[in-house]
Amino acid sequence: MTTSTMIERIDGQQQELAIDCQALTYSWVVGTDPVLTDVDLQLTKGDRCLLLGANGAGKSTLLRILAGKKLTQTRCCKILGQDVFMKPPGGVVYLGTEWSTNPVVRSDIVVSHFLDSVGGYRHKERRDRLLHILDVDLDWRMHQISDGERRRVQLCMGLMTEWDVLLLDEVTVDLDVLVRADLIEFLVSESELRGATIVYATHIFDGLQTFPTKICHMQLGGTPRGMVAWPPAGNPSDKLDLFSLALGWLREDKVLRKQKEESKGRVRGPKTDTKDRVTFYQKYDYAH
Repeated sequence: MTTSTMIERIDGQQQELAIDCQALTYSWVVGTDPVLTDVDLQLTKGDRCLLLGANGAGKSTLLRILAGKKLTQTRCCKILGQDVFMKPPGGVVYLGTEWSTNPVVRSDIVVSHFLDSVGGYRHKERRDRLLHILDVDLDWRMHQISDGERRRVQLCMGLMTEWDVLLLDEVTVDLDVLVRADLIEFLVSESELRGATIVYATHIFDGLQTFPTKICHMQLGGTPRGMVAWPPAGNPSDKLDLFSLALGWLREDKVLRKQKEESKGRVRGPKTDTKDRVTFYQKYDYAH
């Protein structure tokens, strides 16, 4: 039985795949080099997947495709058995960094009114639980609070309904250590008690040692390692270091990226030719 039937065999049992993404290739413009190539991501209900990779590896693009925010030419991405763009399923929540740049969330509006405007009053029990976890004051005014506090409001807003699949893209970067730890504990309980599936892209590994059940390494727009179980069979997580694993992969990514760019005549870092510098200062003469 193959994943095309959306069934995965685990310990002799059959489980329906919550996320089934196979051989996904995607380009910003048709005919140009793809930013994603043959990406595979299969997760069962209750999985917590850590999405690792260097900046520009394609993590955000993949998450936005899974969230149904980008049209792909092939129907190779399904969530809960439905095409993510043509027939997006309910129960999917995507939380990304672009939310904080929306002028609406920086306007003069009280947090309690803001949450009610997206249905908070219908989910009072979960909303109140998240208000405690995220340490949110309902009397805050959105235009007066910090980026970290605004991020807490976003998380409360996005998580207060019961979701089946959660897609997180670097949304904990603004949180302090305590709030982030309490949030991670909440997410683990959601996956264990309700069977919710989580894909979490982050570069911050503090407190994540026991969070993932699977790891997906994105490398230059692909997933060469496939799905890596965490901890690996026969190796308890306390014997392994998630940070060291990620660091090793990222160093490997940098070498491969450098080789790829050099083959196309591109080089990062300082240049020995000073022409650009001279041209710059001739164009912008600061003496006058």
